[in-house]
Amino acid sequence: MIRSSLIIVIAILGTAEAAETPTSDPFDLSSISRQAEELGVPTKSEVDSLESRAGVLFESGDCQAALPALEDLAKKSNFLANLVFAGIQPYYGASYDYRKNYSGSSKQSLVEYERLANQYKNKRNRATVMQGECFAKLGDRVMAAIYLSKALDFIDIHDGYWWKRARKQLYGLLEVE
Repeated sequence: MIRSSLIIVIAILGTAEAAETPTSDPFDLSSISRQAEELGVPTKSEVDSLESRAGVLFESGDCQAALPALEDLAKKSNFLANLVFAGIQPYYGASYDYRKNYSGSSKQSLVEYERLANQYKNKRNRATVMQGECFAKLGDRVMAAIYLSKALDFIDIHDGYWWKRARKQLYGLLEVE
């Protein structure tokens, strides 16, 4: 079951980058429709609750139970981040002059929403690292390498702890420590 959802997970996880580039058909709603049908429309409280539940399962060492919870957390965190970012996209899509002249308290709120979207991307990143670690713990080196590699694609240079953690796990699998 877990292996069969890998393609879906990678497709969902990759939507952050896809959301930042225009498609050839601006009216193509298929990607977001698929996500909404599969995940619903996640709320901040729902994702925060998922994070708590997944964290407890992961910390208990029960990877069989933790993997589906971490997958759900990663997908919903990513979708929530993309939806929050959609609310500020008109600012980033505007020309330099329009952005420069846009002022007031609403500009500060855009920064706060961007920060919020980035927090949920970080939740996705960390859940992806933990999935890789669970697969390694369960002896599935292929899936561990896939998830750790994908997590390293996502992780920001400023998130040094999780970068080092994912890198150490991946290099351990590769025996290049």
